[in-house]
Amino acid sequence: MTNAKNPCPICANFDGNIVLVARKNIPTLQNVALSSREKAMDFPTGKLTIIRCAKCSFVWNADFEQDKILYDDGYNNDVTFSNYYVSHLEEMADRIIQSVPPDEDIHFVEIGCGEADFLRLVVERAKGRCVSAIGFDPSFTSEEKLPKGAVVHKTFFGPDQVKLVPDATNVVCSRHTIEHVPDVHSFVSALAAPMTTQARTLFVETPDANWILKNTAFQDFFYEHCSIYTPESMSRILGEYGLSAKTTAVYGGQYMWTEANLLAKTSALESDEFDLKAAQELAETYVDESVRMLNDWSSFIRKRSQKGPVAIWGAASKGVTFTLLMSQIQAPLLGIDCAIDLNEAKQKCFMPITGTPIISPEAAQKMGVATVIIMNPNYIDEIKNMAVSMGWSPEFVALNE
Repeated sequence: MTNAKNPCPICANFDGNIVLVARKNIPTLQNVALSSREKAMDFPTGKLTIIRCAKCSFVWNADFEQDKILYDDGYNNDVTFSNYYVSHLEEMADRIIQSVPPDEDIHFVEIGCGEADFLRLVVERAKGRCVSAIGFDPSFTSEEKLPKGAVVHKTFFGPDQVKLVPDATNVVCSRHTIEHVPDVHSFVSALAAPMTTQARTLFVETPDANWILKNTAFQDFFYEHCSIYTPESMSRILGEYGLSAKTTAVYGGQYMWTEANLLAKTSALESDEFDLKAAQELAETYVDESVRMLNDWSSFIRKRSQKGPVAIWGAASKGVTFTLLMSQIQAPLLGIDCAIDLNEAKQKCFMPITGTPIISPEAAQKMGVATVIIMNPNYIDEIKNMAVSMGWSPEFVALNE
C-alpha cells in the first residue's frame, strides 16, 4: 500500500492519503465502440492513479488530463435498453416531481443534460406540471426530440451561464456529470450559484466511492471518472458553498442521490462526522482485496475457457475495464472472447485497447458461449430471463453479487 503525497482537491489534506489504484495505458474513454479492431487497439490511453483522502474520503485520479477527453459522435453511454435502468430513471424523475408541492408548477433546469433524455422524462411524468425545462450540455444534438418549449444551451455550465437560469426555477438537477469534472470547487460553486433561495432544490446523482470500496468493485475505477464522491465528501463541499445536503443510496447502492438546499441564515451547518479510522480501514482492505479478486477472476476465466467461449455482458465502462485488466494477466487464448451488449449501436464494433468484439445475445448463443460474466449485478434477473426466453442456458456469474 502506498501513501500519496498529493493534496486532496476538496480539503487540501496531505496526511495519510492512500493510493487505491495505479494503472497505466488505460483507455481515456470507455463508452466508445470502435468500427475496427485496429482502431480499438490504437485508442488513446492515459494513466490512473486513484487516491482516497484520509480526511474527507474524496477519491480522485491524480494523473487525469482533461485535454485527453474528447466526447464526439463515437461516444455512446446509452443504457436505456435495460428495463432495470429505465425504472431507476423513472424513480428519480418522480422524486424530483414530488419534491415540488402539488399545487405549484415545476420549473426544471438540468446541468450536464446529455441528449436531454432525463429532461424529457421529467416533463413527461410531470403530466403538464413542468411548465419550463432548460438544459445545459455542449454535446447536445437532439433538438428535434425536445418537448415543446424546452431549451438546451450547448455550453458548459459556469458563472457566465447562471444568468440563463430563469427566476422561476425551483429544481436544479445534475446527474452523472460531477464525476467527470477535475476542478471540483469550480464546478460545485457553479452548481451552487443558482441556489439563491430556499424555494430551489439541487439534485445531484453520482457514483458512491464507498460502494466501490465495500464491494471491491475494481472495474468501477476508470479514466472518465476523475472525481468520485462519498456522502461525506459531497456534504462537505456543498456545505462550503452554503448548501445543506442529504444523501441517500439509490440504484442498488451504486449511486448516491443528494438533495441540497440553501442553508437558512439562522441555521448552522450540521457537522457530518464519520468514523475516520473505519474509513481508512475500508480503503486499506480494498487495496488488498482487489489484488486477490483480480487473481480469482483470472483463474475462473482460465478454467471456464476450457469448456467453451467466455463472454462478459455489458460493453460499457465496467466491461471495458474488467476485460482490459483480465487481458493483462491472462494467456491470449484463455481469456474473454467477446462482450454482449443490447445497444445495437455497439454491436459489431470493438472495445478500446483490447479490441474485444461486441455482439448481440443472439450472436453469443450462436457462437456457443458457455460462460457469461455479468458486469453489473443490478441486471442479473433481466439477463437471465432474456436467456430463458431465447432457450439459452450458459453459466451465469456476476461481479459484486
